[in-house]
Amino acid sequence: MTKSRREPTRARRYLAGALGAAVPLVLLAGGGLAGGAAAASPREIFVSPTGKATAAGTSCTTARFSAIMAAVGAAAPGSTVVVCPGTYHGQVALTKPLVLEGEHATIDAAGSDNGITVPVPGATVEGFTVTGAIGEGILVVGKPGVPVTHVTVKDNVVQGNDRGNPTGRPISSSKYRECNATGKVPGDCGEGIHLMVAAGSVVVGNTVEHNSGGILVTDEFGPSDHNLIEGNLVEGNVLDCGITLPSHSTKAYVKGKLDPAAGGVYDNTVEHNTLVGNGTKGQGAGVLLAAALPGGAAYDNTIEGNTITGSGMSGVTVHLHAPGQYLSGNVVEGNTIRVNNLIGDPDFKPIDHATTGVLVGTVAPLSITVKDNTITGDTYGIWYLPPAVVAGVTSNTFHGVKVHVNKA
Repeated sequence: MTKSRREPTRARRYLAGALGAAVPLVLLAGGGLAGGAAAASPREIFVSPTGKATAAGTSCTTARFSAIMAAVGAAAPGSTVVVCPGTYHGQVALTKPLVLEGEHATIDAAGSDNGITVPVPGATVEGFTVTGAIGEGILVVGKPGVPVTHVTVKDNVVQGNDRGNPTGRPISSSKYRECNATGKVPGDCGEGIHLMVAAGSVVVGNTVEHNSGGILVTDEFGPSDHNLIEGNLVEGNVLDCGITLPSHSTKAYVKGKLDPAAGGVYDNTVEHNTLVGNGTKGQGAGVLLAAALPGGAAYDNTIEGNTITGSGMSGVTVHLHAPGQYLSGNVVEGNTIRVNNLIGDPDFKPIDHATTGVLVGTVAPLSITVKDNTITGDTYGIWYLPPAVVAGVTSNTFHGVKVHVNKA
């Protein structure tokens, strides 16, 4: 049975309101981009393991292509490449704005850096099972200073990727850059789904499970902003966080001023996701907001209406590791948070091994709103250090929590 292809109303609104700058292709690690014939006129092109160049090309049973990249190369911008049932080996890159639609199709990316890479605006990836990549199962990536926009990643199963760091420890010598630690942010190898320098894009309705980590939004060489992460099941990504919004930039906040054009992870919405059992063998929260180095900024993000349980670190964790970072303006609202911080937070020892719903750990001032959440079964409901100003704490509901709010 084919999954529903309808995005929630908010997802459609994000796509309609996103920036529309064109983004040139980036060079992909691990190999060139396969091409095909000149762009064809049909609005649907079919790929099947049994495809033949002499076939009619009007359905899965008469597909003309047996390789996804050959079909992508032949497709006209704006058309749909339907990938029919079967398993396809190697990585895929969208070289033009297309809908890449899987119908019970699996991308086996074993030995490749990524499963599916999207470096162009206006593309959609939906309906695939993606597995086996060294890094990201699905990577949405812009170019320096120019976020990729209007990308939709929906209704996929992304599992067993992010294999470059099987131990969860930093790998300083890794040839795959996302495996390397950045400051106190451990190497994550990109997670199952990664938005790297992306704006106005949507990650909705995916199942992201049994990767090292779940969903990642970063700003290595430009901002990641106004993205929507909605309605995903993120489960059992045991070496890293469920959903991570870390700033890896050193240019987003300089000399006390934000530079949103240079970098930063900001104005993103993470809502109505279910996060279960992430980070239980490595260093991972349910949802993490952080900055790695001075100059990093993760701000004005909204974490709303999620269900978070069984994380290695706190359900929602905020880490400001050094002066010169900016993490203010984030809102944690209306979440259901049950028994997290199962293995403790090595960066903030006072709550190591004490179950905690929301942690705001900081060495410099920041302001955050934590309101209308329901926190159940933890030792600490909300734990924060004095440099933080936390609004809304009295509006939260606590059940079976020993210390509702602890200002360390």
